[in-house]
Amino acid sequence: MPEHPNIVLFMPETLRADAGFGDPSRRARTPNMDTLGEEGVRFERCYAQHSVCAPSRCSMFTGLYPHTAGRRTLGTLIRPHEHNLFRDLREAGYETLVFGKNDMMFPETAKLSFDSWDVEVHAEAPNPKAPYPQDHRLYYSFLFGKVGEDGREWRDDDWACVQNALNYLDQEHDKPFCILLPLGFVHPPYLAPEPFYSMYDRAKVPPPVQADTSRKRRYVRMIHEHYRLGELTDDEWREIRALYFAMTSRVDHQLGQIVAKLKERSLWNSTAVFCFSDHGDFTGDYGLVEKWFSACEDCILRIPLIFRAPGQLAVGTRAALVEMVDLYPTVLDVAGIDPGHYHFGKSVLPLCDPDAADTHREVVFGEGGHNIDESYIHDIATEYGGVYYQKHHLWYVDPAVMGKAWMVRDERYKYIYCPDEFDELYDMRADPGETSNLADDPALATTIRRMKGRLLEWMSRTADHIPEDENRCGWPGEG
Repeated sequence: MPEHPNIVLFMPETLRADAGFGDPSRRARTPNMDTLGEEGVRFERCYAQHSVCAPSRCSMFTGLYPHTAGRRTLGTLIRPHEHNLFRDLREAGYETLVFGKNDMMFPETAKLSFDSWDVEVHAEAPNPKAPYPQDHRLYYSFLFGKVGEDGREWRDDDWACVQNALNYLDQEHDKPFCILLPLGFVHPPYLAPEPFYSMYDRAKVPPPVQADTSRKRRYVRMIHEHYRLGELTDDEWREIRALYFAMTSRVDHQLGQIVAKLKERSLWNSTAVFCFSDHGDFTGDYGLVEKWFSACEDCILRIPLIFRAPGQLAVGTRAALVEMVDLYPTVLDVAGIDPGHYHFGKSVLPLCDPDAADTHREVVFGEGGHNIDESYIHDIATEYGGVYYQKHHLWYVDPAVMGKAWMVRDERYKYIYCPDEFDELYDMRADPGETSNLADDPALATTIRRMKGRLLEWMSRTADHIPEDENRCGWPGEG
């Protein structure tokens, strides 16, 4: 491996793991992700630390858990005094660039972290509007359908981001680079251009997961009711699933464009390529769409992590439990750089040895939600009338719907602690769809105590960290 290889971080948004992993007949077609994983490594049990984009991204790029820095909203971003992956790389001599949305850091932090976020190529396609009036039964379903014109490439924001990255790769480089590509797909609304729109037979798309919603937290029933999702037909649910697969295939195609350009420019053997996401999407499971602030289901927190580094042997699939907080030290490990601050991540680079044991963490954690008295977080809902109105308005209907939740998962069980509601426990071997809450089963009381103990230990060890600017007491001017 080169001492300081180039790095490409390809990050589709809202990509759940089972859209690209598992039985090929029940998932999206992702030949480029598949090849990247076969030539490198793919972690099929990797968990994001938060169900919402900004807290999740801040966590993975700092190595700190969301609660460690009080990040549980879309506005609590990385501050200028805080280290992050891109600042560390830049200060170590990398040229750092980003093409895409932020959802991660304050403007002053960006100035310290990136050499460039400007683009030369801009989107040519307008942002699609909801195809229904606000009182339509499908208005909050995020089901938009087909976009663009047949026979013509759909030149949206993601197309522009990829084109800017391709143009940069065509240039000459006098120092190693790191490119971050945070795309908008596969985030709802559910829509796709050709040829991806017609790629999937709706009759063969696997149906959504059904569950006993009376034993799931209140957000499941409230979203289903207030979004009017009970009015969708089976065909409309299958359309949502097919569109999500189509969107996934499109971002896979764009990953293929990046890989092809690296090979064309003789950069493939000196560049590490990572593909991952920030969180997943319900896509019809439990009768829901999009995501939720405190959701802990695998469709929301389990995401793909795939990468190949120069000189790395082909490993293929790893089943080890991995957290996205591990991304920060892993990328720095690949780059040959020491982390710039204390963190809670654990590099997965040792698992790139084919002879290494397929183990990494005994348990993984996730979190979400807010204190129920933090109403100021959702003041935007009072005058907002778009497709996200109901999502924020539910706070005013019942504040506990956004109550905090903490998740711990080991090899068999997933336990969710929710102090403002009831707990959940799932046997992930017997019930991978998380359809039957076992938290009230007396036979599993010992399991719940054990899992709750792991949560308490984790919280105590990660609640804070010593600031880097610690100094001796004294007033200015005192010796």
